[in-house]
Amino acid sequence: MSKVFLPVANAAVRIVDLLVGHLQALRATKVPPWARKTITDGTVHPDDREMYMFYLRSFSNIILNSSNNVWSALAGPVKWIEETEEIMNNQVFLTNTCLELLESRPLEEKIEPDSMFQINRTAVTLLQQLLSGPSSDALAEMEIEIPLLDKLASSVGRADCSLQLVLMDIVLQALTIRMSRWDVGQILPGQRVAPKGIIKSTSRLSLSFEKGDAKPITAGPLSLPAMLVQCFKSGLTSRNSRPILENWVYFLDQCLPLYAENIFQVLLPLVECFCGTLGSVFETLQKSFNIIEAAAPDILDPALASLLNGLEQTLSRAHDRLSDYEISATPTKSPEQQGGFFGNMVSGVFASDTHRVWTTSANNRLTVLLCFKDAIRVCFKIWSWGDYGADRLLLNSTTSGSFNYTTLRLRNRTRRIFERLFAAETLECLETVIELWDEHTADCDAAKPAATLNLLNVLDGSRPKRTIPALFNAMYSRTSPNAIDPIRKSTLTSSLTDICLATFLVEYVKSLDDDAMDEIWNDCMTFLRDVLANPMPHRQTLPRLLDFAAMLGSKVDNTNFGDQRRMRRDLGDLFVRLLAATLTTRPIGFSHEAPQSMVEKPTNDMYSKLQSKDIRKTAADDIVTILASVVPNISKILIESDRIAATVTMISSQVLAPTLRSKSFPENITIHTLNLVRSLSRIPEATKIWKKDVAEGFNDPRFFSTVFDLVDVGWLPILRHWVLTDKDRISELLSRLSSPSSAGIVFGVGANSARLEADRKTQLNLRRISTLILAADDDTFVVNFTTLQEKLVDLLTATATSSPSSATRSEIYMVIRALVLKTSPIHLSSLWPTINSELQDAIYSLLPDSSRDSYSMYCVLHACKLLDTLLTIAPDDFQMQEWLFITDTIDAVYRPPDWNPSAIIDGLAEGLDSATGDEHISATGFGTTPQTGKRRPLLASKVSRNVQKDTIMDKVLRPFFRQLSIYAFESTYSMEAPDLRVCRDDLLADIFDDSTLV
Repeated sequence: MSKVFLPVANAAVRIVDLLVGHLQALRATKVPPWARKTITDGTVHPDDREMYMFYLRSFSNIILNSSNNVWSALAGPVKWIEETEEIMNNQVFLTNTCLELLESRPLEEKIEPDSMFQINRTAVTLLQQLLSGPSSDALAEMEIEIPLLDKLASSVGRADCSLQLVLMDIVLQALTIRMSRWDVGQILPGQRVAPKGIIKSTSRLSLSFEKGDAKPITAGPLSLPAMLVQCFKSGLTSRNSRPILENWVYFLDQCLPLYAENIFQVLLPLVECFCGTLGSVFETLQKSFNIIEAAAPDILDPALASLLNGLEQTLSRAHDRLSDYEISATPTKSPEQQGGFFGNMVSGVFASDTHRVWTTSANNRLTVLLCFKDAIRVCFKIWSWGDYGADRLLLNSTTSGSFNYTTLRLRNRTRRIFERLFAAETLECLETVIELWDEHTADCDAAKPAATLNLLNVLDGSRPKRTIPALFNAMYSRTSPNAIDPIRKSTLTSSLTDICLATFLVEYVKSLDDDAMDEIWNDCMTFLRDVLANPMPHRQTLPRLLDFAAMLGSKVDNTNFGDQRRMRRDLGDLFVRLLAATLTTRPIGFSHEAPQSMVEKPTNDMYSKLQSKDIRKTAADDIVTILASVVPNISKILIESDRIAATVTMISSQVLAPTLRSKSFPENITIHTLNLVRSLSRIPEATKIWKKDVAEGFNDPRFFSTVFDLVDVGWLPILRHWVLTDKDRISELLSRLSSPSSAGIVFGVGANSARLEADRKTQLNLRRISTLILAADDDTFVVNFTTLQEKLVDLLTATATSSPSSATRSEIYMVIRALVLKTSPIHLSSLWPTINSELQDAIYSLLPDSSRDSYSMYCVLHACKLLDTLLTIAPDDFQMQEWLFITDTIDAVYRPPDWNPSAIIDGLAEGLDSATGDEHISATGFGTTPQTGKRRPLLASKVSRNVQKDTIMDKVLRPFFRQLSIYAFESTYSMEAPDLRVCRDDLLADIFDDSTLV
């Protein structure tokens, strides 16, 4: 019937007026009883609900079969209207009625939600038809999108997903009509195809339209409602919207073009919303794998995919808008611009950046780049979960397969986002990844920095031929920004330093395959030449660039592309020039001093903390550290022997010599310095050079101020190699020992100074001999044993007034301890009488009626340490004589009532106790040794060192004498092997205790 009557003009007007009259009667205040419940108070009576739906559907059917007569009738005025009401046409009346229905609520709570949804759906359908009509401009002036947005926001809180879908459609339609009236632009939501699919890839992140067909988008005088952004955030973050999250993403994607250039004002909150929601959903997914036999909710994986799609599309829209404002004529190269790496870079590396000019849109660009950074961070967190996340999870055989499948899907999805971002902004994205690498390296977690490098190695957009030039541009942007084109400069949105970039450059090249050198070789050589042309701006990074050149040499040595001989020669020339420039701009004498060491001497604890720090943080620009890692590969960089010798000579004269001759020696010596010396010792061309440097440091009187940890790890291996290559070291030191002389002794200050000088020289030489014995292999100095024994016996004849005096006895006992530890017992047979005699004399010197002129407290302490070491090691020849010193029977533990000790130590302990009237002296820490399964010396502890001379007897010796027999008896019958390492470490600690030198 409608198809018959509606084409007639008068019939269409009468039908529309009739239906409008009935609707107006429902909405009126004074109406018949059947319509007394109205929506003017925001409620809908159950009896009126069916009536509203009938009339609204009638209008919908009329419009569906509409003709021009129907639209003319809708544009006509409302006839049944009160005099006090505003005159309006039928279309506006229907629009207001639909909006009031959407804002209404059921009068009775028992009304089912589906019934209200039918009313809302019918009202929205009619509104969509009205907005699609020829008179939609009049409706745009009503700003119907604002109440619709209110309804959409409230539906999110009520978890009404069906209503959200229809409201999103009409809001988008209303916004499009309103903004199109002001000529917002040429991009409308209808041009966006494939709403739910994956965005197609292009050369840039421009994904919505072709660049050639686009027109510049100008801003309209109107802006979108502020509540629209809040609706986006509510829909994306609410858990109630998860089932239709993909529709929310599509809704956002269709609305973004309507913002025009105002998109940059809403970009940050939108990206923050995406990243925050992604983070929370991802954390929920991670926690689900931490619970044994718990399955991850099915909604999590689709939610992550939808959020990632939305993040990608949002960044795509923003970057497209930014590019439209930045495209201009290609900047031409100025005639005075110099050639080189940054003048003739491989064309096409940054094809996406070639037409960019910097205008007042710099703030917009900064906004987009900051959003890129946030997106890369959250995507990397998701992407790297598969690399190091499984180690922290409680996985069984079932959840392991689920975990692998989930992480693989997420890695593939985030990888596509990385590809698009890198294609759009290679340099800025690379700097963000380097920031992540720097933060993870600072955390001392090896897995995370490795994951960062793995990401760059798997992306097509970060292939070495693109990444290496971008790294060079990033470094030049910080060291010499005027040397490169503006289009290749970094915006410096990252807090990276040139040193950090150079360090990452080395690590990145180290992670590359050797075959990748073919792609980057020419760029690297050109860059190094440009740096050497003006090295001063790069003086902070020159050490790392030296490491970079050495890494290139190591990589090229494993390949066969190009002219290998010419390439190696060119690289060798650049390496030598880099080394010279580094040592010139940063001389060791100036940069390698340790001012803090002039005030405070480093301790073993301080050294341990220093070594535990990340090498990248402590020595990223330390030439010594870098040379220590470079020198082992110097033969791969420099082919000719004469060039190697010249380079080693340069390193020795400008690095090692200033370090060893510094006023702060040995505090300025680090493990890296000694590693450098060890590396030089393995180079045949440096044989004479490194020996000279080692001899200079070893013969320095300050050498014995070195901390113990550095001696143990660094100096001893070097001295061992030195002794093996130069057999005359021990003979030279023995020739320096002079016999005690009492002739010409005079009194006065001059004689005392000469005696102290002789004592100090003898002490230093004896400590050097002990150090070499400990550093060398066992029985290395057997050939020199006879001469050494003669010298020791000769020095033992010294008295308190001879030169040298008996103050050197402590060092003699140290040499004997070293011989006992490093020489087979069969070679010590001739030394036992001397040892027994000296031990007895030293111990008896503690008796009250004995003379102590030749035995100071330090001498007696080291004699006791010698006895303690002999009892621990228990050589066969000494076991037959140990009864002279200690009680080796059960009487040591269970003493008889009438016990009269015959051993020297026990007798002395009883005599000292009776002389002072003390019955018991407790040990102060060294009496209880840790249970290590091996026999340890009783005096091998810090308690026996750093003790005042006048307290040695009470704090160390008397407790030692009282406990020695019991401790030796229990250690012997515990059947434990001697702990030679502890004995050696204790002796080393005594040797390098310079406080006991005269």
